Amino acid sequence: METADGDLIYAGTVHHGHGLQPGGSFVVRRTAAGEEPTWVFRTDRKATDLDHDMETVYVTYDDGEIVGLDLRDGNVRWRRHLAVAGVPVVATALTVTEPGRLLIGTTDGRILDCSAV
Repeated sequence: METADGDLIYAGTVHHGHGLQPGGSFVVRRTAAGEEPTWVFRTDRKATDLDHDMETVYVTYDDGEIVGLDLRDGNVRWRRHLAVAGVPVVATALTVTEPGRLLIGTTDGRILDCSAV
């Protein structure tokens, strides 16, 4: 995805013969013309989707966690595991509808309207 100032933010994974490498899943922010990333956030889980508002990059993972990263420096602002009525759910899609407001699609067919505040 592209930020308002033209930077790019994307997620990826690095696999080897036995699956995902430790620390092999990442979210990166870089300038379109830059060789070095502005920041990199690494984890051991695959990102299922991401979006951003003016302050936060929202990333969903295949274990049900959603992480809010600071848009400027990539530091973790917060992290939560998604649950509906106490039952864990896994997000497959994420859209920011307004600052701090998310629509999240889940593997069980739900669409969650969430506040990230």
